[in-house]
Amino acid sequence: MVVILAGVHGNEVCGVKAFNNLIPKLKIKNGKIFFIYANLEAIKQNKRLIECNLNRCFLKKQTSEIEKSIEGKTAKEIMPYLDRAEAMLDIHASNIQDSKPFIICDLKQLSKGEIFEAEIVSYNWDVFEPGSSDYYMNLQSKPGFCFECGYFNDEKTQEIAEKAIKNFLVYSGNVSGKIRYKKDQKILKIKSLYKNKQSSFKRARYFPDFEKFKQKTLLGKEGNKKIYANKGDIVLFIKDKEKLNEECFLLAKETLLNKKQLNKSEREEK
Repeated sequence: MVVILAGVHGNEVCGVKAFNNLIPKLKIKNGKIFFIYANLEAIKQNKRLIECNLNRCFLKKQTSEIEKSIEGKTAKEIMPYLDRAEAMLDIHASNIQDSKPFIICDLKQLSKGEIFEAEIVSYNWDVFEPGSSDYYMNLQSKPGFCFECGYFNDEKTQEIAEKAIKNFLVYSGNVSGKIRYKKDQKILKIKSLYKNKQSSFKRARYFPDFEKFKQKTLLGKEGNKKIYANKGDIVLFIKDKEKLNEECFLLAKETLLNKKQLNKSEREEK
């Protein structure tokens, strides 16, 4: 049994459209597939969320605030399916205009990222963003992939989502087909998450996802405090934030080790 999620963020419609197009056409040869339209009210309203971020609600022990929310209740309804699933795919998209498709997964699953047609595979998100659907699968040491399809207003994201879903289902053995494995993926490790603690955060300029800095670079200001990235840092999902304790941006670094070397290296460090 496998689970595929769409609409965890209701305005990221590529997965929802991919479901609508693919489901009637699929010829399943083996096993069970659960297609879950996740945040139904947010999908209906074409909003990212209603009360809180559903992709921070997949927690075995929710806070009281999350537990009372629409998204918290939704996560509790979905988690039993994830408990039963052998693998999971969650379809997302970015609100950064120049974003590109990439994969989020656990270190142990990096080599399996080759089933998806994306230039970048990333890991180490759980440390900074617990409560995502892939985080929940990682807790159980089961394959959980979040596939980011690119800019959420780009019509091409539906086609990208459909390819990702098909490849995942071929990998899981549910449908017939061939996978064009992506062997030369760039590997990124998430190294930090910045949340504003004292004031609103305003970025210094527009930063495309995966911009790599050639020198120390001003990212923005939290009030009068200047926030910098270091040489070699790679930025993702940087946005202005008015409310305190919101996720303003992530920083990553590129590793030159291959996937097997990286897995061995990080095991030895632990």
